[in-house]
Amino acid sequence: MKNKLKQTPLLVLVLSVLAIGLVSANLKPADGGYDYLKQRLEITKAFTIEVFNAMPEADYSFKPNDEQRTFGAQAYHIAYSIDYYRRAFQNRGQAEWSPGDENIKSKAELIKWAREQFDAMHKLILASEQNDAVTALVISYLDHNAHHRGQMVSYLRMKGIKPPAYR
Repeated sequence: MKNKLKQTPLLVLVLSVLAIGLVSANLKPADGGYDYLKQRLEITKAFTIEVFNAMPEADYSFKPNDEQRTFGAQAYHIAYSIDYYRRAFQNRGQAEWSPGDENIKSKAELIKWAREQFDAMHKLILASEQNDAVTALVISYLDHNAHHRGQMVSYLRMKGIKPPAYR
């Protein structure tokens, strides 16, 4: 009986370590890809489009001061930068940055263009094999989007518009 009591803590420890190892193994992507990011990518797209939609089209020309972009130019910049990141990703970091007139598109055009860019970028990410270079690009892409979306949320608040809830 004494031997069984001495072995019980050891058995519990071994089973605990084994259970933790099995759970941890299930948290890693099975195929080495980025499928685990699918939900985050969809939320990023949906939240960004909600921010675009929150501002009335008549106020897309609003900007807090002369030094900043208009709300519409922020939306354009987000959509164009997604295109840029995708082109750079496809060309091993090489892509030309030439956004043109950032105030040229209507609200509807910007929303349609942004949806297309998000979809193309997310398709590319989800089809990629996981590695440090791709992960760095994904982090930079998401960070850049969040930075400009955050500026747009500030614009909404300056106009007295309640922004969409973060998720």
